[in-house]
Amino acid sequence: MTRRRRPINLLASLLTCCGLYCGVASTFASIEGNFQVAAYYILAALVFDMLDGTAARVTNSVSEFGKHLDSLSDVVSFGMAPSILIYIAYISEDPQIGLIGSLVAVVFVICGALRLARYNTFQADRSDVFFGLPIPGAAGTIAAFVLFATYFEWNVAFWVLSPMTVAISLLMVSSIEYPKHNIKMFLVAPRAGFRYLVIFVAGIAIFHYANQYHPSIVLFPMAVGYVVFGIVTDGMRRFRGRTIDDGLPEEPESKPAQKVAAAGAAIDRVSDSPPV
Repeated sequence: MTRRRRPINLLASLLTCCGLYCGVASTFASIEGNFQVAAYYILAALVFDMLDGTAARVTNSVSEFGKHLDSLSDVVSFGMAPSILIYIAYISEDPQIGLIGSLVAVVFVICGALRLARYNTFQADRSDVFFGLPIPGAAGTIAAFVLFATYFEWNVAFWVLSPMTVAISLLMVSSIEYPKHNIKMFLVAPRAGFRYLVIFVAGIAIFHYANQYHPSIVLFPMAVGYVVFGIVTDGMRRFRGRTIDDGLPEEPESKPAQKVAAAGAAIDRVSDSPPV
């Protein structure tokens, strides 16, 4: 008996391959010392990562082949490419601190691989939240920081890049919840909604003003905003007392089981009562 093979979403796979190419090209640019080009390639890979997921969802054709290809592409584009960028940036600034750069780069890529493995094994079926900072967001934050520092003609200083990279690496393997296709969270009370809209309009004005000078000025604050957003929303959830065990809600006890437990408790009360 032959096993029926599921079709492959060619469009989504091609977009994933484009993202994989961007990760490889970013690695080449980092080795050549073109940090700005390397950062742009990582951001381009981030765009392709969003497009291939959208193509798979729109056509309702998510396959095991596509999942594995996407994970392998993420390891290269959002794991290895940022790690090599970090390491080469350290070497170019001061060869004496290259060891620190290599350690930070290794921590980042290993945490990213652990994040992907945990997601594929335990959480791929969750459609509401990510657990831990997604690796594309972590890589995008690193790339945006490099562009931000290049615009202001800063060296990619190890005393800034090192703690930031370590913190992002720990967020990837944490249990902090980041929203995933969760539109209901934007449904708020009218009074609170109006305040959020006012803040959002002010943010648009700031974005427009900064974008007149260079887009890299606004990319890094946006990336940091996404990282902080997950931390704040998860802190509010924990403050309100909602608990989640590995992302899975506790299943309520069935009614037959409740009846059996109640009958057992009644028998225990009768047996424990003193004789008449």
